[in-house]
This record gives sequence, structure tokens and C-alpha cells, in this order.
Amino acid sequence: MTAIVPAVKGIIIHEQRLLIVRRAAADFGGGTWECPGGKIDFGELPVDSLIREIKEETQLTVTPKHLLYASSFLTHPNRQIILLMYVCATNQTDVQLSAEHDAYLWADETTIRQVIAPNILADFERHDVFSLLHH
Repeated sequence: MTAIVPAVKGIIIHEQRLLIVRRAAADFGGGTWECPGGKIDFGELPVDSLIREIKEETQLTVTPKHLLYASSFLTHPNRQIILLMYVCATNQTDVQLSAEHDAYLWADETTIRQVIAPNILADFERHDVFSLLHH
């Protein structure tokens, strides 16, 4: 049986740095860095899922600005994630992680390029994410 899972992630920028979080070792994809976010629940608007998931994972309250890009990848031969990436603003920096993640960074471009997964980096470059850090 195949599954398509819709998910949202936030490109949260504060003072020219981007928030990335590291998946806890015990979790699927443990040790990898990503943007915070998660699955869209049935009946939810994507932006509402985004606000809820980011609050659950980081305790930050964010304001989604716009949808930057949509992407897709397989986590399993029969499981596909459709990912909606939103640019978000926040005036908070005090991150408190849930059990899902074990570290976070307000990262500059150099750091992101060193730690982020190659497929995410490719998307970031394709969609000019780094230009958002230099405004």
C-alpha cells in the first residue's frame, strides 16, 4: 500500500539566521538537521498545521509570510512526503525543543551548508533560500 503524506515546514528567519533543528537519535532520520514542522492533520489548513507544529516542536509563535516552494521525496519505497515550505517570521529566539529533536541552531549560510541534508540543500539553492538571509 502506498501513502502520500502532506507536510509543512517553516523557514524561520530571525536577524539573518535560519532556525534548524536536529532529529533526536531515537527518531526516524535521527541526527539529521531540518527545518521545524510536521504533518498536516485531516481538515487543517496548511498554515494552521505549520503554526501548530512549530509551536509543538520549538515553543515559538511564528507568522507564516508566504509559500516559498513545494517539494517531494520518498522516505520509503511506498511512502512519499509532499512538503510545503513556508517563509515565517518570529520575534522570539528562545527555542524549547520537544522530545522529537535534541538540538537547534540559529544558523548562518555557512553552517547550514555544512550540516543540512543534501536533498534539502539542493532545494534551498533551487529556491534561493539563502538570499532571504542576506536582506
